[in-house]
Amino acid sequence: MVVMLSFGVVMVLALWAYWELYTRPFRDLQYAIAARYPDSSPRVIGGRHKSHKEGSVKTLRIVVRIPNEEFDPTDGSSPREERALELYRLAKEYKDVSGYEQVEIHLFQPVPEDDTLFWSAAHSVPEWEELADK
Repeated sequence: MVVMLSFGVVMVLALWAYWELYTRPFRDLQYAIAARYPDSSPRVIGGRHKSHKEGSVKTLRIVVRIPNEEFDPTDGSSPREERALELYRLAKEYKDVSGYEQVEIHLFQPVPEDDTLFWSAAHSVPEWEELADK
C-alpha cells in the first residue's frame, strides 16, 4: 500500500516537473494568445526537432484553434494571413524570437463529424519581420 502511494506521488511530481520545465518559457505567450483569442486553445513550444540530427533548426511553433464561427483556414482568404501575422506580433512581444531560426504558425479548425481543417505558415524570423512590416 505504501509503495503504491509513494509511486503515485513520485509519478505526479515527475509529471508536474516535466510540464513545468516544458511550458514555463512559453506560458506568458500562451496566456496572451488565449486572452486575445478566446477558445483558441493555444499551444506554444520551441526548440530543435530531432536535435541529434545535423541541420535541425531552432523553431518556435505556435498552434491555435480557429472556432467554427470565425473563418475557414483553408479557403485562401486573408483572415488566415492576418491571424498569423497577429500571432507573430504577439510572439515578438512576449518572447525573444531572435533566438529562433524559424517560426511556424499552425491554424486548425475541428469540424464536427468531418476532417479537421489545417493551415500552416513557416518562415525565418527576418521573413516574418518583413511580412509584419507591410
